[in-house]
Amino acid sequence: MRRNKYEKFERIYSDYKDTVLKISYIYLQDYHLAEDAASETFCKALEKIGSLKDEKKAKSWVSKICVNVCRDILRHKSRREISAGDKALDKKATSPDLDNALTVTEAIGKLPEDIREAVILFYFQQFKQREIAEILKIPEKDVAYRIRKGKNLLREMLKEEFSYD
Repeated sequence: MRRNKYEKFERIYSDYKDTVLKISYIYLQDYHLAEDAASETFCKALEKIGSLKDEKKAKSWVSKICVNVCRDILRHKSRREISAGDKALDKKATSPDLDNALTVTEAIGKLPEDIREAVILFYFQQFKQREIAEILKIPEKDVAYRIRKGKNLLREMLKEEFSYD
């Protein structure tokens, strides 16, 4: 039984380590914090592996843990401003596509927490609204509202950056 627990965990870790790191980075806007969050996510996943009855739901299960870990990090650690030297990439030395991706990622980081969660899970992890509702423990109509609100806020924040007049 114990061996089966670790084999299940190894499969989940192997399949979703990149997903968890991506969610963490987009959520926290800091690569080092994202690495910490990913590590903590998998520590908690190992502790709770017995609660995962259906491995087909592993992605949403581990994503839910990750979102909760990221929430805790934001609540318990003072949010410091990331200096230009701490950024993994220097925006001036990047390609236009990467500049655009960084701009969008920064805008997502400025969204209110509840809206940011829904946007990340919907657009970056391609979860269905029903799955997001389960992960966040909210009604599906609230998920639809948060996604729509996030899209509108992002459009407003980025309209000058991406105007094609």
